[in-house]
Amino acid sequence: MSLSVICDFDGTAADCNVARLLLARFGGEDTAGLRLDYRDGKMTFREYQEQAFLSADATIDEMAAYAAEQARLRPGFAQTVAATRKAGGDFRIVSSGLDFYISAVLERCGFADIPVLAVRTSEEGPNGASIRYDYQRGQKTCRGDWAVCKCVAVEAALGEGGEVVFVGDGLGADACAAERASKVFARAALLDHCRERGIPAEPFDDLLPVAAYLAGRGQSERRVRNHDRPGTGVSR
Repeated sequence: MSLSVICDFDGTAADCNVARLLLARFGGEDTAGLRLDYRDGKMTFREYQEQAFLSADATIDEMAAYAAEQARLRPGFAQTVAATRKAGGDFRIVSSGLDFYISAVLERCGFADIPVLAVRTSEEGPNGASIRYDYQRGQKTCRGDWAVCKCVAVEAALGEGGEVVFVGDGLGADACAAERASKVFARAALLDHCRERGIPAEPFDDLLPVAAYLAGRGQSERRVRNHDRPGTGVSR
């Protein structure tokens, strides 16, 4: 059985919300007000993220360098990636955050080869904006304007057959993905959501429980293959 591991970034793969870290350092005076408006439902996530980073007093390269210097991956991340690959699976980051800081942190920590699906950014934008946004996986069919539809990524992996493990911490896109995944690891608001909705989910603080699950799954798969191999004395 094939295996896909889809992992959120801010607050999940990373040990903090890197977007908020950057906005705390570089954001304008209205950043806190924008976040309150988003929480109160007065703007979509896309609108909040765009307006908040529009106020940032730094270039993409400056913010990427700061993210790489300050942010860290959650303990157990390396083991989770290794266990996924040893089991013959695919590990990817799927995030509604911005690609420049995600890639910077992954590269700094030695994981530049991990595929990332996030909001693509570039320096040149329309009307003189400092950042241009490319929403490669925003779908109008999703229940919310989340910038990247993680549920679509989960469904695409399920369509390839096999097991899809989702790891996340938030509501919105994370909740949608958790409702569709084969196996869920959750913390913070996502864990509360799963418990309220009766969605089976394993809690985590560090990512070692995820790594342990994947390692055990890989061992089971290898035992099955060895059992079915010709010449093992197994009746076929």
